[in-house]
Amino acid sequence: MLDKNQDDVIDFEEFLFAISSSSQGELQERLELAFDMYNVTDDGNMDEEELTNLISALYHLVGDINRKNNPNPRKRAKEIIQKFDQDNDQKLSKTEFIAACNEDKHLMDMLAPNQNPDA
Repeated sequence: MLDKNQDDVIDFEEFLFAISSSSQGELQERLELAFDMYNVTDDGNMDEEELTNLISALYHLVGDINRKNNPNPRKRAKEIIQKFDQDNDQKLSKTEFIAACNEDKHLMDMLAPNQNPDA
């Protein structure tokens, strides 16, 4: 269980623990873990609020300098959902989320900084 204090929110410390414990895992597994961690409604879809929470945690992790001119997590979440929501339900399925991560270099760099497909 990732939500150690059971407050229905994965806080920054819980997120760091989960990411660091999976840092050697396969990319697909890490992306699935990130999705599962922030899909707090456990409905198989990441809504705008859940994606905003994930992006906020990632921004804390990477620091201000690595935000790539995307200072507002909610705005960034809306942009990602608008671009990758294939069925127009205003949410990302796990498949849509993984596709977004694979296609959005900035998101991938924050979620899996040690994964460089060009190396």
